[in-house]
Parts: sequence; structure tokens; C-alpha cells
Amino acid sequence: MELKYITRENIDEAHVNITSAEIYTEFKEYNQLMLDMQKKRRRFLRDFWLMIAANIVLIPIGMVFVNLSPLYKVSGTIIPNIILMLISLLLLVYFVIIRKVYNWKIVLAVSLILVPVCVGLIPLAVANPILINLMEKTDSSIRDETGYPHFVQLSGSYKSFVKDGEVYGIDKGAVYGAGLKNESDEPEDPFAKYRIKPEDDMGMLADNDITRSNENG
Repeated sequence: MELKYITRENIDEAHVNITSAEIYTEFKEYNQLMLDMQKKRRRFLRDFWLMIAANIVLIPIGMVFVNLSPLYKVSGTIIPNIILMLISLLLLVYFVIIRKVYNWKIVLAVSLILVPVCVGLIPLAVANPILINLMEKTDSSIRDETGYPHFVQLSGSYKSFVKDGEVYGIDKGAVYGAGLKNESDEPEDPFAKYRIKPEDDMGMLADNDITRSNENG
């Protein structure tokens, strides 16, 4: 996303002071983008933790069924099985967690080390590169976006802003414009019926709020 008004400092602080209708529009577009990217990031984390959990659970189970191990039948001891299991896990941690290399070919090679430990781990050796490939596709679609990798939405402070010569601002949570503010009565929020539901996007105002307010003003 190309940003014209929101700066790196705003992103680092997760806050922007909205002083114009243009900043307000970019602020909403940015937060919507962050919401979309957060959904993709959750998909990435789902696949990541699924792969980690599968390895943590299935590898020890493979050690239980040592009679299915070609290596055990040759050596007559489980020590080589334990060594290969540890090598596979350490390499997986090194490439995926430490180096963040989401290459399915590397993960496949690492996972195939488990096959001599137990032939019952062949499905795991196949599942690992499939999951890492899904992770790579998701990561490649978001890594160049602003806000990567956490995609934190911005909070906005609405002091006042000017649009088409009219001043808009916030008073006790209510947006007001010229002719809308009453000195004695608490002004009604003219944008209440246009607000996006919280489950849709953090309760931000709808895109046409400022335009409609200007027409009414």
C-alpha cells in the first residue's frame, strides 16, 4: 500500500493524529488492509503450529512402534533411531523456526530422515513439505506489505479537520460540523447509523461518513 499521509513514525507508534479528511480516508484504508493481512497471518500461524504439533506428537509415537523401524531391524538397538529423530527435529527447528526458510524441498529432505526411524512416519514426511509450501505461499503474499509481520492497526486521535471549508471535530465521542453542535444539548452522532459493526472492522466509521456529513452540513 502506498502511503501519502501516514508515516513510518505513525506505524511504529500505532497512532495517527487525524487532521484532514484525506488522512481520515487513508487511515481507514490502512486499518482495513491491516485487518486483511492479519487474517492471512493467522492462516500462516495455523499451518505452522499444525506442523509443529504433528511432529511433536507423531515422532514419539513412531519411536514406540520400533518394530516398524528398518534401522532397528538392522542394528538391533534404538540408539540410531533416537539419533536420527533428534537430527530431524533439530534441522526442522533450525531451518523453519530460526532461519525462517519455508522451502518445501529442504523440509522434505529433513522429514525423510524420519523414515528409517519408523515407516509409519511416512505420512508425516509427506505432510511437512505440504504444510511448509502453504506457509510459503501465504508468507510471500504478505511479506512486502506495510506493517509486516504483525500488521498492527492504527489508533486515531480526532482533534479537528477541515473539508470544503467546513471544520469537523470530536466532542465527547460525537462527530460534529458547523451548525450541528448545540451549546446546551449533547449533539447526536450523525454517523451512528453508518458505523461499521465491531465484528466487521473494529467499529470504524463507514467510507461515506464525511461525504454525507458535508452534504447535510
